[in-house]
Amino acid sequence: MAAGKRGVHAGPEPLRRTRDAAENEGVTGLHPGETTGIRTEVLRSRRAQAVTVAYLLFGASYLWWRTFHTVNTDAPWVSLPLLLADYLGFFFFGLFAFNLWARVRRYAPPPAPGRTVDVFIPTYNEPLSVLKPTVLAALAMRYPHRTYVLDDGRRDEVKRFCAEVGAEYLTRPDNRGAKAGNINAALPQTSGEFIAIFDADHAPFEDFLVELLGYFDDPGVALVQSPQAYYNLDSFQHSRRAGFEGKPWHEQSIFYDMIMPGKDRMNAAFWCGSSAILRRAALEQVGGVNTLTVTEDMHTAMLMHAAGWKSVYHDRELAVGIAPDDLEPFLVQRLRWAQGAMELLRKDNPLLRRGLNWRQRVAYFTSVAYVIEYIPKAIYLATPPVVLITGVLPMTNMGWNFLFRFLPYYLLGVLATRLLTGGTNPYLRAERFHVLKIEIMLRAISLLLFPRKLKFKVTPKSAGGDESRWAVLRHLRTQLVVGGLCAASAVWGMVSWLLGASWALTGVSLFVTIGWAGFNAGLIGLLARSVVRRPPRRQVYRFPVHVPVVVRQGRRQQKAETLDLSTTGLGWRSPTWYARGTLVSLEIQPPAGGPIMASATITLCRSEGPSGFRVGAEFTDLPADAERQLILLLFQRLAPDTVHAPGASGERAPVAA
Repeated sequence: MAAGKRGVHAGPEPLRRTRDAAENEGVTGLHPGETTGIRTEVLRSRRAQAVTVAYLLFGASYLWWRTFHTVNTDAPWVSLPLLLADYLGFFFFGLFAFNLWARVRRYAPPPAPGRTVDVFIPTYNEPLSVLKPTVLAALAMRYPHRTYVLDDGRRDEVKRFCAEVGAEYLTRPDNRGAKAGNINAALPQTSGEFIAIFDADHAPFEDFLVELLGYFDDPGVALVQSPQAYYNLDSFQHSRRAGFEGKPWHEQSIFYDMIMPGKDRMNAAFWCGSSAILRRAALEQVGGVNTLTVTEDMHTAMLMHAAGWKSVYHDRELAVGIAPDDLEPFLVQRLRWAQGAMELLRKDNPLLRRGLNWRQRVAYFTSVAYVIEYIPKAIYLATPPVVLITGVLPMTNMGWNFLFRFLPYYLLGVLATRLLTGGTNPYLRAERFHVLKIEIMLRAISLLLFPRKLKFKVTPKSAGGDESRWAVLRHLRTQLVVGGLCAASAVWGMVSWLLGASWALTGVSLFVTIGWAGFNAGLIGLLARSVVRRPPRRQVYRFPVHVPVVVRQGRRQQKAETLDLSTTGLGWRSPTWYARGTLVSLEIQPPAGGPIMASATITLCRSEGPSGFRVGAEFTDLPADAERQLILLLFQRLAPDTVHAPGASGERAPVAA
């Protein structure tokens, strides 16, 4: 299939099992890696496992009681959907717990010398401001490699940029197969034994290849995936509060910090599209990147696992990308993922895929069927207003007996989830995102009933959308309607009770339903508030970093420290005032390497009381060399500190000779 092909791989050796010692909590096994030198820690929490077992046992008892003692047969149209929601929720929690029962953390040996590595950067319509950091960072990675930009946009400016910096430029006459087709078209034009793939907005750290190539000492390893981290910490999916191990929390933290290490335990960690290295022989054996679905990365990994190959998840961030800045690109991305999952479930169901073992089947099924979990979430949102408006009970027993059974079941579930996820899934933050995604998940589920051809939609990368804070609420129309119904029905129920209305809802059952509706309305209100209060952002993100800088204006010279810095501008604090439009010369002094010389125009000078003035400036005619220095400073020297927590996992390996 590819030039320089080294022959079809005869098949990987069987997966080596890690020792799974049973200690109380934390590290429970350390595997020396046998002949490959790969070390593996098995991590588990006995407390989380105990609470999970208790929840599953109590839940089974609760569902038995719900099924045979509470169903309102006089109103099946409201009672049966709620019972179905209870069963689906319990089922998906079981899958969730299966994936998180234990997880692994791996350490690679130093990379062997002489490997041939190709770096692929697929791009379509991303602006050069997004693409440049990725290309320059890829070129600067340690360990010999060749960097290819795969431009499906066929843009002259991208071709010129590649020629200027030393990257190789590849394109094709059409865009068939989108990103997957783009990669497949590049395979015959390249020959590296290993292929590192980065999305156009994911800039790798300099040790990316050094830390990951050692895993391929095991000839059965086809894929090494690292987490996807994001440098724009003011994005829609980020929280100001820290998350797991002190790292920045974002909506995908639970996936990369907990779920993927859990899947790795079962040899089911899959390719996430970027920040990964693939063995060419394995990719060729399965026919290249699969184009059957828009979830080409997961599907391709599943086919490699079915062919007997192994994967590794390296639990340390080694690249940074751009998270969706605003609500619309966030929803576009999540809808594509959900639709791809439903396509895969319908066209190549993991439970039926030959070659996978039972653990891999369950792991992959969980990764695609998660969309269906939003059916019970939608039912739980819709039920309270229906019950309060119609006065029809979904259960024949919604009094104290219900509360005594339901509350322990519910609280045990919350506690088990908290312990299994290690705090990466904060309850209210997670629930807000679940409510946000309900509509797009239901749209994706419709593919199971009404199959249709999907078009790969690239996630918009630009920041600072033109929508006003209030206009963005149009994306929440459905949620706001449901929230309004919940609030109105809660008021209706309370007023009706005060007026002595005669209906089935009285006492505990009435107040349980009112509380339920009020909670849903409050959750949707918090979601709308978080969307409306999103602050305006720059087109190019500024890193909140502190780097010495010397500012000169004529004979005036001032030493300062940056408050923020990007490839387009910077900010600093000054004891003196600058007029807007003033031209200044800058000497940025990074901790390593030579100074970065630039000129800039003052765009902001705001008094901050006794501390002086906050000054903002934009670079003017930044030279290419200075821009390159700035990019490498920001994305390879400073960005790692923003995504790595103190004492985070991972070991830096030396460069092979």
